[in-house]
Amino acid sequence: MKVMAGIDVGKRSLDVSVSAGPARRFDNTPAGLTALVGWLESEGATEVVCEPTGGYERPLVRRVQATGWPIHLVHPNRVRHFARAAGNHAKTDALDAQMLARYGMAFELPRPLAKEADREVVQDLLRRRKQLVNQRVQERHRLDQGQTEGARLSIERHLQWLDEEISQLDEAYQQALAHSVSLAEAAALYRSVPGVGALTAATLVGYLPELGHYSGKEVTSLVGLAPWANDSGRQQGYRSIRGGRGTVRKVLYLAALAAIRCNDDLKRFYQRLCTRGKTGKVALVAVMRKLLLVLNAIAQRGSPWVQHPAPAGHKKA
Repeated sequence: MKVMAGIDVGKRSLDVSVSAGPARRFDNTPAGLTALVGWLESEGATEVVCEPTGGYERPLVRRVQATGWPIHLVHPNRVRHFARAAGNHAKTDALDAQMLARYGMAFELPRPLAKEADREVVQDLLRRRKQLVNQRVQERHRLDQGQTEGARLSIERHLQWLDEEISQLDEAYQQALAHSVSLAEAAALYRSVPGVGALTAATLVGYLPELGHYSGKEVTSLVGLAPWANDSGRQQGYRSIRGGRGTVRKVLYLAALAAIRCNDDLKRFYQRLCTRGKTGKVALVAVMRKLLLVLNAIAQRGSPWVQHPAPAGHKKA
């Protein structure tokens, strides 16, 4: 029998509810996590559900995984909408823990997180790289704003440091991938697809471990590339994409831009859509979705990309 524990994660505390019962609070410290696990065992919990909180949940995830219990991460918006649908408009940490437990009992949850320390290292390095790239963009904008000499020199020194640090992080995440045979093999498979570079492959490895283990429909939903219907009666509304893992979607966008230039299969696909009257943006999103499905199929079969021959009579652009 499934006994679900919902845990609301904070920076300093963890509020826990088993089977939507009264919540208890523990410190988000090693000692607090040990006490929490002991209490969950006494309550007969068999599974744990919580929300991602920008990294504060990671010690909890590792500690729960060490016990052998499955732990699931769910999107905060889903739980909040569930709480409102259940008539609970108030919000406290204790109530959030209870709603997480109720949500876990009511719905089919994402697959449990796997124990993958190497993947966490890749994620941290990519996250740090993104932070520095964002800083570099900001500094370049400031440089274009007519700064006086002292400020301009400071910005140029900072830009030089950022360039060097980003280059070091590029080497670091490649080394982290090489440290794990399975992650390195996955990255090599993804890079076999024309248009997919080192950063895209590393991001897929780090942020989309479900690739190759889920169906195409499930993967596109996870990334936020599944078109949402907007129909009512006889009216057929405009399909749109939203939600999902934005980090993965951004690198797929850049990969799709490269693919429509260097990947003959996806270039022909993009051109067919444009010929049918699709706008460039809609066609590019379709290329992103198709690219993701291709990558999922490659991961499932464990063999690299194979170029399809051009149709008879097709003239290469």
